[in-house]
Amino acid sequence: MGPLPLERLQPSPAFSYCSVDLFGPLTIKDTVKGRTRGKAYGVLFNCMSSRAVYVDLADGYDTSSFIMVLRRFTSIRGYPKKIRSDLGSQLVSASKELKEVVKSWHWDTIKMFGNGNGMEWEFTKAADAPWENGCSEALIKSVKKSLSLAIGQSIMTFSELQTVLLEVANILNERPIGTSTSDPNEGTYLCPNDLILGRASSNVPVGHWDESDNLKKRWKFVQQVVNTFWRKWHRDYFPSLIIRQKWHVSKRNLQVLDLVLVQDNNSFRSNWKLGQIVEANSSRDGVTRDVTVRYKNIGPGTKYTGTQDLLIRRSAHRIVVLLPVEEQC
Repeated sequence: MGPLPLERLQPSPAFSYCSVDLFGPLTIKDTVKGRTRGKAYGVLFNCMSSRAVYVDLADGYDTSSFIMVLRRFTSIRGYPKKIRSDLGSQLVSASKELKEVVKSWHWDTIKMFGNGNGMEWEFTKAADAPWENGCSEALIKSVKKSLSLAIGQSIMTFSELQTVLLEVANILNERPIGTSTSDPNEGTYLCPNDLILGRASSNVPVGHWDESDNLKKRWKFVQQVVNTFWRKWHRDYFPSLIIRQKWHVSKRNLQVLDLVLVQDNNSFRSNWKLGQIVEANSSRDGVTRDVTVRYKNIGPGTKYTGTQDLLIRRSAHRIVVLLPVEEQC
């Protein structure tokens, strides 16, 4: 396995170094003339150090439409120091149609955008080496698959689909990337939102809707799509956290006092269960097959206030180690 790019190892604010990739096209309908169909495409910015994500929607295939997405991104997240991206033929997550469109863009104009603010563009070199931009490719693959299953055959307006993508980005930014403390009694984890917002969650209370039934139905539809995305993405993303034998000579056994994530098929949106192993059961071959985990039954971003510990028993295949016992201070 080759060395990681320097940008992924340098301490820096979120989105100082990021990669960008496209996916689509996505079918949308006109807000007024519901039968009129159009095409849009998704744009995903991925911070190369914190793994924070920004997802947006472009409503056209021309250069100016992409620059409009760039303007929204830099207005919300600030100007990056460097953006790493593929040229059209290397956008492995995009359709053939989108690849051809991107190759026709005026890349000199795109690169000029942000030059006055010190933003630099860097392009991957080879079409047969998509892993050079793998930081975003892996995320796009799982996002695209889960989004497709969540939306299904439904056709959304541009505004509705953009809302879904922005909420999807928030779900991705609430995924665990480490522990926020070595004290298991806290029951909290570190996620990209901690670095972006200074808190673990951007969730706000759901308001009371007094408007027409049609508005409530469309709002509920958008929320249903986002909730379905969470279930599909959580199901596909969790196994990717487990260390593969491919890059490691031996697999470490789960041990008592390890801080871990527990896969829970019934978890609420963006709710990751963090706990500590209190018992590890090994088979005759010395391999840990199942464990008992102690955890706090609290929501994301909620401060621990003395909630009683809960114990659950899970297969080792549903456990991911966040902080091994030997690395705890």
